[in-house]
Amino acid sequence: MTTAPPNPEKLLAMTTRFYAAALGDDLIGAMFSKAATDHAAHLASWLSIAFGGSRNYLLERGDLSFIMYKHMELKITEAQRARWARLMMDAAADTFADETFLRLYARFVHSITHGVREVSNLESDEVRRMIGLAPGENMRPLSEQDQ
Repeated sequence: MTTAPPNPEKLLAMTTRFYAAALGDDLIGAMFSKAATDHAAHLASWLSIAFGGSRNYLLERGDLSFIMYKHMELKITEAQRARWARLMMDAAADTFADETFLRLYARFVHSITHGVREVSNLESDEVRRMIGLAPGENMRPLSEQDQ
């Protein structure tokens, strides 16, 4: 059985709820206090792709390489990863009633958070090599390139 992609407005409501909780959290709040003010919207857009919705994130921000670059050198601990996942699951449960979506979302959150944590603890030169950037080269969202 397949489910329809989540409503973009509901995804934004979920990520906004998550972001508010994350900012006030003693374990991960500091990481999010440095994020862009539109981080919740970017996160909602990125999540949309994973569940068959709009591909705007790919067009505006970039692919997995951009995600890897943005998490480079954050040195996310296992406790921080677990808290992020818990707050995202709480926000999803508060926003969505569809049990099928929530089960799929839980699997997704589990897998993606482990990968992001791993990337965040690699040396920056290794991440840069993996995504094709020269040492010291910066990566900008696609929407800001060639400006």
